[in-house]
Order: sequence, then C-alpha cells, then structure tokens
Amino acid sequence: MEHRSWIFRFADVEVDERNFSVTKAGEALPVEPKVFKVLQFLLHNPSRVVTKDELLDAVWSGTSVSESSLTRSVATVRRLLGDDIHEPRYIGTVPTVGYRFICDVTVIEDGFPSASTVDESRESAAEPTSAVDQSPPPEERHGPQGKRVLVVLAALILLSVAGWFAYWKWRASIPTPPVQRALTRVTFDDGLQTGATWSPDGRFIAYSSDRGGKYDIWVQQISGGDPIQITKGPGENWMPDWSPDGKYIAYRSEEGEGGIYITPALGGAGLQRKIVSFGYYPHWSPDSSRILFQTSLFLSYIPRIYVAALDGSPPREVLIETAKHHNTAFAVWHPDGKRITAWIAADAFDPTPNFSTEPIDGGPAIESRFPRELQKQIEDLATAAGTGEPRVDFRFAWAPSGKAIYFERTFRGARNIWRMIVDPVTLQPIKVERLTTSPGPDTELCVSPDGSKLAFTSEHQQLRAWAFRFEASHGRVTGPGEPVTSAEIQAGSLNLSRDGTKLGVGGQNGSWEISLPNGHEEPLVAGDSYLRDPPIWSPDGRLAAYSRWRPSSDRSQIVAWSSENRNEEVIGAGSLIANRVLYDWLPDGKSVLVSQENDQTHREEIWQLSIDPSLSGESSARRIAANRNYDFWQPHISRDGRWIVFEGVRNLLHRPDSTLYAMAAAGGPWIQITDGKQWDDKPRWSPDGKTIYFLSYHRGFFNVWGVHFDPVKGRPEGEPFQITSFETPALMIPRQISLVDFSLTEGHLMLPLAQTSGNIWTLDNVDR
Repeated sequence: MEHRSWIFRFADVEVDERNFSVTKAGEALPVEPKVFKVLQFLLHNPSRVVTKDELLDAVWSGTSVSESSLTRSVATVRRLLGDDIHEPRYIGTVPTVGYRFICDVTVIEDGFPSASTVDESRESAAEPTSAVDQSPPPEERHGPQGKRVLVVLAALILLSVAGWFAYWKWRASIPTPPVQRALTRVTFDDGLQTGATWSPDGRFIAYSSDRGGKYDIWVQQISGGDPIQITKGPGENWMPDWSPDGKYIAYRSEEGEGGIYITPALGGAGLQRKIVSFGYYPHWSPDSSRILFQTSLFLSYIPRIYVAALDGSPPREVLIETAKHHNTAFAVWHPDGKRITAWIAADAFDPTPNFSTEPIDGGPAIESRFPRELQKQIEDLATAAGTGEPRVDFRFAWAPSGKAIYFERTFRGARNIWRMIVDPVTLQPIKVERLTTSPGPDTELCVSPDGSKLAFTSEHQQLRAWAFRFEASHGRVTGPGEPVTSAEIQAGSLNLSRDGTKLGVGGQNGSWEISLPNGHEEPLVAGDSYLRDPPIWSPDGRLAAYSRWRPSSDRSQIVAWSSENRNEEVIGAGSLIANRVLYDWLPDGKSVLVSQENDQTHREEIWQLSIDPSLSGESSARRIAANRNYDFWQPHISRDGRWIVFEGVRNLLHRPDSTLYAMAAAGGPWIQITDGKQWDDKPRWSPDGKTIYFLSYHRGFFNVWGVHFDPVKGRPEGEPFQITSFETPALMIPRQISLVDFSLTEGHLMLPLAQTSGNIWTLDNVDR
C-alpha cells in the first residue's frame, strides 16, 4: 500500500510532504529535515496538545537527544513562519507539557481536497504495510464474477464520494445564519435589582434589591412568581453568590464594620454566619468548600485576593505572583477549581481585557492575552468611541466548560457584555464577539450552571451635577438640591469657581463649562484627548487648568484654557509627564499643585509647579510630599496659603487604606486628619480654612463629611461629622470614586449624583 502524501495550507503558508517543501506567501523557505518533521507532526495532529515525548519519539526515533533539541527546532519553525511565542498564531505552548498547532488547516491529498479529516489522514499515513502480501490475489479469491462486482462497488463508492463533496460544497456556500438569542426580562420592580447568581439547577436566581428601602438578598424563579426575601438583618446586604451544592448563599453585608456572610439558600432568621470580617464580591469554589473574595470595592486601588474556608480559619492571600507584575481588578475561580483567574491591565486606560490564571497553591501563571488581530477589534472600538477613556470595567465569568470568558466592556458610557472563546488547554483567545448592544450599562453578569444562559442587570443611569445651598462655615446644607447639568453630559467631576458663577465638568461625554445660574453649557476641551478630571478654575476665575491625557498613553500635559479668548496653552513647554494630575491653584494664581509618579518608586508624589504669567513654561518645581509606601493624591491648599490637605493611600494586608493628612505649605510633618477605618477621599477646605470637607464611604455609600481644623495649632478638632445622607441607588454619589470630584464655596455645594435603576434579564444560547 503506497504511503499517501499531503499538502497542508494555513494562512499564507503551504507545506508539501511529497516535495519536502515549505512556502510562505509564494516564497520557498529553507528548512532542515528535523525542523520539517516537527512541523509535519504538528500538522498531522492539529487542535490537540502534542507532548514533548511524542515529538521526540516521532522525529528522533531511536536516537538519544536532549529536550533542548526539540525546543530549538520548535523555535526555528516559529521563526520560519513569523510566529510570536507570546502572541502565537500557529504554535501554542503548553508549559511543561508540549505544543499545539492552533491555526485552521486545509488538507489536500495528491492535488485534490481530502474527504478525510487531518487526524484520519495521519492514521492512514502511519498505517503499516507488510513487505510481502501473503493473501491470495483478487482473481483467486473472487474469480471473474467477483471482479465485476468489485468494479461496480468501486464505481458506486466513487459516485458516493463525488456526491458527498458536491453536497458539502453546496452547504459551505450557504451563509451560516446568525445565532438567535432570546432576551428575557426576569424582574419588574422599581429601583435596582442587581448581582444575579444562579441556583445549581438553573431554576432560580438570587440577587440584591433595594425594594425594601435598603439592599437585601432575594430569590426568585426564572419562570416567574413572587420573590422571597432571604436576608433581613441590619445593614446593606448585597453581592450574592449561590454555592454549587445549592446549600448556601454567600454575600457582602455592611452590618457593623462589614464582612462576608453565608446564609441558607432558603433563608432563615438568625441562621446567617460571618465567614470573614472584610472583603467584597464573594465567589464559591466549584466544590463549595471555599470562598474567594477581594479587599477593595473600588478600581482606584489594586485589590488583594483571598480565599477563606468555612471553618473559621484565617483567610489566605492568593495570586501573590500575579499581583507583583500586573494591575489586577477582579478574580474568579477557574472551572477546574484548582486555579484562579484575574483580570489584568497595563494601566487604567488599557482597552483590551487580558487575564492571568494562576494555580491556587502557587506556580507559573498562564496569561490569556489577546492576539494582535483580536486586540485590534477592541482598540478600533475604543478609537471610534473616543480615545483615552478610563477603564471602569472589571466583572467577568468563566463558562463552566472552560472554553469561554464572558466580560463587560464600556465604550463612551455604553457598557455591554462580550464573549471571548479560548482554548481550554492553552487558555489563549481564539475569537471575541459582543453579545449585548444596549446603550446603557449591562453589568453584573453571571453564567448559568449548564453554560447556556447569562443573567445580567441592564441599568439605566443618569449622572448629573446637583447644586445645594450650603453654609460652609457651619457645615450645614440649608435646602433641597437641584440638578444643574443636562443628563447627556454625564457629569462626574466638578469644580466651581470661587465666585460661584462657573462650573467646570469632566465626564464620559467630554469637558464642559456651565454658566450659573442660567445653566448654559459650553464644550470646553476639544481635540483627541480625554479629560478625566475637572477643569480647575484659577482664583480670579479667568483660567481653567486641567490635565490633558494623550491617546493610548498614561502621560499628560498641564493645559490652561482662557475663558476670555477661549484658547488653551500648554503649561510646561509641552512636556508629557507620566500620571501628572492637576488638583489646585495656589492663592497667587502663579503656581499649581499636582500629583505625579516617581519614575523610580512608581509612587504618586505631591509637587508644586510655578508658572510664568504668559504660561509659556515652568520656571520651577518643588516636591512637597513623598513616601515609598504611599501614593499621595488630591492636594488642596487653604485660601490663606498656609495649609495643604491631601489623601495618602496604601495597600494594607486586609484592605486598602485611604487616610487624609494635612501639612504646612512651607513643609513639615504630616498631621493625620481621619482615622483610616473608612475610605476617605477628595478633601476640600472651607473658605475660612477651619473645616475640611471630604467624601467618606460608610455602610455601602459615599457621603460628604466634615472635620473641624484649627489653623493656628495645626490640628483637627473633634470627631468627623456627616453632612449628607445619600444611601439609595435612586440618588447616590457614584462608587467609582476615582472618577468623581465635588466642589464647594461658602454658599454652594456641588455634588455628582447618580440616579440608578435596573432589572435583571437573561440571554440564552450564549454558548453557541
């Protein structure tokens, strides 16, 4: 039996077994025999992991060689094909195991498309033939009549094969119809229903809802019916996750100082149990024995990831190696229960979702990074949506099969759910597609146990600037507020001029100047940059300065815009500085306070930049505060120029710490203003310099708080006190605090307030 030869074609490459040749884009490539055999064996075994031992036996049979010979041959194949080991198109590496050919291959036999699969061709090509055929010839076995029968049978087989090819050619010419996915609304309440999680049998979902006046956990049948309230204790109860064995629901509670709790899935007063006294977003392991959670709710600081058992033993930190090398935002269990996957990003503006999967007991991580062609799909969308948009997404989930990752991604306010198909062995992306297309946020996604459906919350949110009458010297809001910006602006960051007539706004839809009290809205910043922070008005109100962030970069310029001639000029001779953010003007109007990254420590420091009156360049720069263990943000100076208040952030073992400090503008020790037990942010001075106002996170919501300060003795006086009480999604300060700023004068308090509602929907056939 003659050994059959094959021609393999993939991308612009052709490998001809008969002629022992490799051509790429029509050009013949020089190839050594052993290198050709390595490529040949991989092509005969596509889409499966070929172990190193298999390759050594096939290519170097009967010869004793080291594994390095195989490694060099594979590297040579990659070099010939123009493949990248970090972003492979053809040959994927399975660490410590072997290799896998990952590109689609067309197989041709003797110049004709083969009717068999590549695996079948491999088996046929390897079929042994004896040196001597000892069976009798066909004539002796069958005689003349038998020969005629064989001829007829052969003709019928040829006709069948020809018909088979014609049929499949016709089938291939018919466009594949798009997958039909039914979208079904599950909840119909007012307010916000969010954080859906499936029961193991897929018949129920649990979720958090504010229908009772605060967040609690509720359970409801997918097919309809009245929901049942599961939690009834004090505090907000949210972020539910149903255990795979169906016994418990884990959740975050804000009761007391907060923590992770579990309760029986059918509820029961007094049966809830605290598992750990800190953490957010609990996730059960596939065997229901452990809970994964993270230390931070906010994207403004990298969370630590922990695993807790149910026996009360101390939780254990995981993903330590991944956290050393990446910015992690969220983590979930891999379906095998032995590994954990984290969303990683190069920086806050990285448009491409990438993931790192690390064994829970330590070991090398596998990074699932987008191939170039897939990455371009995401980057093109980001460019079309507007460059430099900060990342606000972090939720994702594995398909139970381990063959796909579902994730959320926002482009200019439209947050949708996407699916990334991955190779279950190498975890490398193969394809990406968008599953939802609504204009509002589709978020808090969860995959059904059988992998066929998604549950998610479709939100409706308005983010507007609200104005309140305010006695800054006494810390009192004296009247109801009202919105002063239109819903289209999505006003997240605010800065009010000292005379109260101009409001600078930075948000998802650009940067604006709002004239008060008539509410006239005028675009402020044009060009290809994104202004993530509000324009900061100079003491006399003539200039608005801001950090202009360049596309696909973490570098920025300080720019001043004139309200008189409506032109902008770059401060600092056009220099681009990594992570430089402007926060305040000094009283003389000739200097500004900024935070900027130290190139050696990679920590944010506070600097004072002096500028000349013509804004043509920097004349001097002075570092005010720096520390290797802290990032310093939000520096603001008192009206008399004597005191600076700022935020110091560090990552403690069980939580990120954001504490407010003050120091003399001329230099000196830090003076601690808040106790660090809560996340305290955005410090602002009262006009008289005797009160520091700030945003503080308590019981699941941010509100405005204040603390008195003695400018003579240089220390806080008394305990902090609460100013506002926004504690419902119907009207709240957004939790993504890094994208929020507020402002005040003696008579006005300006706050960004979100009005959020949403219901839970399901989408089927997501695995198709």
